[in-house]
Amino acid sequence: MRRPVLTLVMTIFACTPHAPSPSPADVVAKEPAEAPPEPAAPREPLPPKSPPASTTWTTLTVAPGCELQIADAPASLGPPLAWKPCAGGPEGCVETPTRTAGALAPDVDLTGLSRGGQVTIAVRRSLPGRRSRYLLAPRDGLPFFAVEGPEDAQCSLGQVGLSDDGAVVEVLFDSDDADVSRAYLRGPLAEDPSWREVAAVLPRGKFRGFISESVLSVGGRVMVEQNGGPLRWFDPEGERWYEVPGSHDGWECCASGHGDAVVFSYAAIPERPMAARLGERAHPLHREPVDGTSPVLIDGARAVWVEGRGRDNNNFYKTIDLWAADVIDGPALANAQRVLAVPSKTMPTPHFGGGVVAIPLRESLGEVMVVRLDPREQRVLRAPAEHAIERVLWISSDEVAVRVGPADMRGEPRVVRRIPLAALPPWTAA
Repeated sequence: MRRPVLTLVMTIFACTPHAPSPSPADVVAKEPAEAPPEPAAPREPLPPKSPPASTTWTTLTVAPGCELQIADAPASLGPPLAWKPCAGGPEGCVETPTRTAGALAPDVDLTGLSRGGQVTIAVRRSLPGRRSRYLLAPRDGLPFFAVEGPEDAQCSLGQVGLSDDGAVVEVLFDSDDADVSRAYLRGPLAEDPSWREVAAVLPRGKFRGFISESVLSVGGRVMVEQNGGPLRWFDPEGERWYEVPGSHDGWECCASGHGDAVVFSYAAIPERPMAARLGERAHPLHREPVDGTSPVLIDGARAVWVEGRGRDNNNFYKTIDLWAADVIDGPALANAQRVLAVPSKTMPTPHFGGGVVAIPLRESLGEVMVVRLDPREQRVLRAPAEHAIERVLWISSDEVAVRVGPADMRGEPRVVRRIPLAALPPWTAA
């Protein structure tokens, strides 16, 4: 007998017991040479235009009155996005709008994840008749999952969460004025029969006051992050939700999944990065307290974070630095090293993938510092004139993807840009 099924949602996305840390050793970053930008690396040909949809769809009933349509052949829908050369961008840059022809408001949303040398994207498209479609696909490939659903108070697609363990799609149903029931689909980052089963259900009123901050896949299980904490994961064998011990000892935020472990932070003063394996108690990642820190970001066996010292009552810092460490069993951090100074007085939230770190500079919405860890290299991404970089979507070993919009918040549509790292100029301090 088939289990009820659920739908997918996206959020537009976003910290291991450990042995005593060795004394951190400062690593002095060499000043970048004053040289013209390197020529852009050759780009793969742009994907062909999407062919007419030719898939059949299977109906999945989440609950009475809440039905989803799952594509039987998602790849036949064609590439999720049509990329074209950037208007006035650097060599090799490609872009796609967030508003399709005839739409009065943005009807395309996008997030991505770079892990293990592969980028996976999740794309939301608004459809006529108050419906939405979500597609999951490799960055330059065809969808491995597609789902459609209504957009109303009784049934709608919610968030989607990407992790190296897989993805989770949320479906909202059975709502009243205060609470809403949730169902979750979970599967690997590839076409798989598990995408056609409901992996977990969180009935309305199960946890009073529950506000979902994010959803993620950890150890093959659905995990939900509640606004303010705690983290909970669903055991399909016992058909019950378990709280991550130690994740309710503060205002929990910013969770990310890595294999069978979850990494998160307590949004306290100072912040406290934490980690826990599935079924184990959460433990701190930093043994020594600091004045302030970003969430710890992990990609494979490496971790990075941004650390501040000299914090005042307005949350400004005297110094802010980028740090890196090895990830060892636990998970825990080892061989922590200061990488370089970050030219900011407020705490930024970095992005990490493919051995490259992207650090948005809050004092300048038009700049992102891009740091390759090995070999050490610093570059800068600047927004076009009169525009701002609204969000870093992903960073990989070969490119950075950002959403760019008008700096004055006028109604001009946003675009998503993918810029080759080789096309970025070297970083120079102002």
